[in-house]
Amino acid sequence: MTEHDIRAQALRRLAWVRSPLFLAVLVVVALAVLVSRLHSTEHDLVMAYQHFSWDRFPWLLLALGAEAISFVCYAMVQRSLLLAGGARLTRRTMVALAVAATGLTNLVPGGTAPASGWLVKQYRRREIPMPLALWAVLAGGFAATVSILLLLLTGAGIAGLLGSWEFVGCTVALIGGAVGVVAGVHNLPALTRWLERHQARHGLRLVRKIADKTAGVVQFRTTIPGGVFVLGFSLANWAMDVFVLIGAFGLLGLPIPWRAVLFAYATAQVAGSLAPVPGGVGFVEGGMIGAFALAGAGVSGAILATIVYRAITCWLVAAVGSLMLAVLSRRSTGSPAELRADASELSGPGPPSVTSR
Repeated sequence: MTEHDIRAQALRRLAWVRSPLFLAVLVVVALAVLVSRLHSTEHDLVMAYQHFSWDRFPWLLLALGAEAISFVCYAMVQRSLLLAGGARLTRRTMVALAVAATGLTNLVPGGTAPASGWLVKQYRRREIPMPLALWAVLAGGFAATVSILLLLLTGAGIAGLLGSWEFVGCTVALIGGAVGVVAGVHNLPALTRWLERHQARHGLRLVRKIADKTAGVVQFRTTIPGGVFVLGFSLANWAMDVFVLIGAFGLLGLPIPWRAVLFAYATAQVAGSLAPVPGGVGFVEGGMIGAFALAGAGVSGAILATIVYRAITCWLVAAVGSLMLAVLSRRSTGSPAELRADASELSGPGPPSVTSR
């Protein structure tokens, strides 16, 4: 069987992804999720609407603009990592993938894992080698984790929940731990050889298993300036969401709890990442309101601002993301990435996966 036949067979097996029935089911599921969430918060939405005034409409523009910029920052994180590995996709493509991936995160339970898998498959559709696709998604997730924990520590310090020395100690521990993880991943082969020399059989078995599973992935890395660039865009991605929360307070004419807003936002993101429900619904809201209360901010205003914030970053993003998912799933293939010689050698003869995110 020729390579063309293999590719055609793979496309036929996954033709259902682009079928009208699949798109209809996708839209219905997205609408059902949105309606259920709106119904559960109907009372709070009515209260928030009573605080709305068209004089404060610029605050809504600020919130929507910040959310749009956050997509661009997320796309730049992934694009920078792909470039470091030798693959180039257009900024337009990366932003479209970022919007769809974020929307998927809010539509399905445990959304981060399915969205990451979908993103890997979208990269494969564009002929990016599997090891590089996995590395870009995993490295981006690692940068996001470090960023949100750093924002959480900073927010706790601003809110007065951490003393100066406690903040410095926790920050040093976080940075040191992140550097240690990166160094450990890059030196897995050397660690395996060291364990072999010292006959550490129990540790060797585990490390060798990890090294075998990640052999193709750990070969990629970025420079120190490149890593700082990725971390900076990852921080900017989260920071733009903080501006959405600030805009929610301004839109409702409520005083902005400046000392508590960063801590409340970061706490909500950590809580939402641990929730096995679509978009972290319930966990994000509870974590955010609880953090505002812990930091001494008014709870009643925090509840209303949280509802508006979630309407933008969860419900609206889920709706826009589902539309982008439908658009991307209608395309039989994506525009292939530009690959450097080293990345091209990893592509292999097999056809890229075709799927929808």
